[in-house]
Amino acid sequence: MADNAYIGIDLGTSGCRAIAIDQQQNIIARSQCALTLSHDNSPISEQDPDAHWQIVKHVLSELIPHCQHYEVKAIAVDATSGSILITNKQGQPLTPILMYNDARAVEQSQHIADVAPAESAAHGASSGLAKLAYLQQNHSFPSHGHLLHQADWINFKLGAPLGVSDENNALKTGYDPITRQWPEWINSIAVRSQLPDVVSPGHLIGTLSDELCTQFNLTSAPNIVAGTTDSIAALLATGANHIGDAVTSLGSTLVVKLISDMPIFLPENGVYSHRLGDQWLVGGASNTGGAVLKHFFNSGELQRLSQLISLENKAPDYYPLLSKGERFPINNPELEPRLSPRSTNDVEFLHGMLKGIASIERQAYQRLEQAGAPAISSIRTVGGGAVNKVWQAIRQQTIPVSFITPKHTEAAYGAACLASNSLKDKV
Repeated sequence: MADNAYIGIDLGTSGCRAIAIDQQQNIIARSQCALTLSHDNSPISEQDPDAHWQIVKHVLSELIPHCQHYEVKAIAVDATSGSILITNKQGQPLTPILMYNDARAVEQSQHIADVAPAESAAHGASSGLAKLAYLQQNHSFPSHGHLLHQADWINFKLGAPLGVSDENNALKTGYDPITRQWPEWINSIAVRSQLPDVVSPGHLIGTLSDELCTQFNLTSAPNIVAGTTDSIAALLATGANHIGDAVTSLGSTLVVKLISDMPIFLPENGVYSHRLGDQWLVGGASNTGGAVLKHFFNSGELQRLSQLISLENKAPDYYPLLSKGERFPINNPELEPRLSPRSTNDVEFLHGMLKGIASIERQAYQRLEQAGAPAISSIRTVGGGAVNKVWQAIRQQTIPVSFITPKHTEAAYGAACLASNSLKDKV
């Protein structure tokens, strides 16, 4: 009897990655392919939905032959949060995909601000709901059209029914994760019949189409399970799954997430929550992060200067920002960067910035705990900054909790784990 395999597909703005794992969550194979950008000229950022599907199909056609000694049981897709398109009732695209960073729906976001509660994730010109309102006001659609998030579109092309989404991707389109339904206030923004049915991540939503099973030479159709957003898939990949487990993303910006037994919504403090099964992900995002470091030093300089830092030396007191304004742990659009006086010694200057970002991270977790989140038991790190060992040492000096090095951090791996866990009692 063949062992089982599970596939995770991660679709972003620049390409697609897929990973297949076995029942013990060991990687069997992986495949990836870059995507040519269609239109990205701020504030417009849109891509061709058919190009997205073709790249996913290409990646799967390379991945699945490596699973020939396994039975592929389930597939899950993660994608960028807030990326949407409109299709007709047959699932044919009527618009491009307006990507997560498309921010032209300024007028529509102002209307949303008038009717949506402060804690809704639908605020802002780049939210899925603002994009939907923009498309509805600038195009003529049949009343039976469907809003699809980027992941929903791929699920439909794989064989799932049209108009089904997951709770994480639906959040920025106005879905209420507390009541687990579309709120009444959304009726003044969107046509309710165009909004998808929403299920929890990992929920069985369909099976791979007969056509694709034939194309991929599969004798039995894998299940398609509802996926999640790319950031949450990356968190799942780290193995964080208990109350108090935290994950810090050290990318262009600093993002912290903490697994909690209760949701916390404090928009005035930049605190938001995602549902994660029976648990919650509470978190916030600062404007500090790797982008500030790269403004002053290139990658080679960062590596060389980091190795010259002595942890015993006192670092300058900085609050590293690229420009005025902070959202979390301090929500102050007038907050000025604190990077002066700049040390004439580049090693000392970098030390101060790394120490400053670590201090902001500590404040971020303290702010979550003050808001009612559980105490942190451990921190896992993802993002480009995770490879800087000196930065990790500075963080461990600053935040007195256990730091765990995750074996996996790829979103595609997290999506594969979601596919695996969704069926663990059914195989």
